[in-house]
Amino acid sequence: MNLKSCPFCGGKAEIKVNEQTLNGKAYCEKCEVVMKRNFKGSKRIKELLEELMTEEWNRRENNNE
Repeated sequence: MNLKSCPFCGGKAEIKVNEQTLNGKAYCEKCEVVMKRNFKGSKRIKELLEELMTEEWNRRENNNE
């Protein structure tokens, strides 16, 4: 799944996940906006956490690609 660009500035977005703590972070390299989520209680592996973070990051009212 491809990560959309930042909804605020159009910059490149990145995702980091910690499979031990089940924390995920999506952030923009350009304007440094950050979205954090915790998936505590989930038994899913790192790749699934990255997929979940991508879905959350890409969710927006206006589908500007």
